[in-house]
Amino acid sequence: MKKIFLLTLVWILSITLYSQNFSIQGKFFPDLYSTIEICYITDNSITFDYIDKLEDKTLNFKEVHKDGMLFFEMPEKFPKEFNEYYYYYNKEISTNNNMLILAGKQLTDKTNEYARLRTSADPILLFASTESFEKPDPLIAPSHHFVEVSFRKYYDCSSYLTETIRGTTKEYKVENLCEFAVETPWVENAKGDGIGEGFTIQNGVPHEIAYPYLLIMNGYISYQKPHLYKMNNRIKKIKVTGVKSGKSKVLDVLDTPHPQTVDISFITDIEDIRVEIAEVYKGTKYDDTCINYLIPYYCEVLPYESTIPD
Repeated sequence: MKKIFLLTLVWILSITLYSQNFSIQGKFFPDLYSTIEICYITDNSITFDYIDKLEDKTLNFKEVHKDGMLFFEMPEKFPKEFNEYYYYYNKEISTNNNMLILAGKQLTDKTNEYARLRTSADPILLFASTESFEKPDPLIAPSHHFVEVSFRKYYDCSSYLTETIRGTTKEYKVENLCEFAVETPWVENAKGDGIGEGFTIQNGVPHEIAYPYLLIMNGYISYQKPHLYKMNNRIKKIKVTGVKSGKSKVLDVLDTPHPQTVDISFITDIEDIRVEIAEVYKGTKYDDTCINYLIPYYCEVLPYESTIPD
């Protein structure tokens, strides 16, 4: 009887671990460079409301995981009109029927008036990408967070990876950490797992407040090659230090590509912060440690999934 009870408990815990923590149903405002004004998401469909005279389009979807990454799988191709009139004007556009979904729920901080107003307006951060719209901007909703999540300053980066594949050179610089795009992580370039490698990031910008959180999207996130998340190292623990105050803590990071936050409110003054790799989730093939996105943020964010399914 005890064995059956323990097995049942393990099963329940595993279901809880991999379950979604909230619903992403609702109304979303896409990227400023989109020809779609609003997206409406239900539990099994997404409707694209166009700005111009094109007829609105509704597609059903089902949630599927590819190498642990969450996708919306639709019965027909993603509408290429979504972005082709702007960044991709006069370029060959070829879409498919899958959308990579990365979502986080912003939790209201009643003690912070600024955060309370922002999270009450847009409680869900939804980052999504599909074929042909990977760069320079994937579909991002809501778009009202641009001031918060971009234009950061990074410096004193200990190392970054440069690699050449089939004659094309790619640099994984620390400035990638505030880019709205897939396949643009910061990747350290030290021997082994990169323990101790890091960078310094400007805090208090664009608002003169000490941001109490770091917003993180862990690992190497790729639309075309979702397996790269598991193949490369991800951060498991980071050391965060106030440059002036010297206050420091080692913080746990979840093994998920979905937006999440770690609490750095112990740094109470407006000062730059040093972020260093303290421990990693091991990649199945490579020792490179990757972070797709990392910025100071004003409120706590709960990831849609706490970890990646096997």
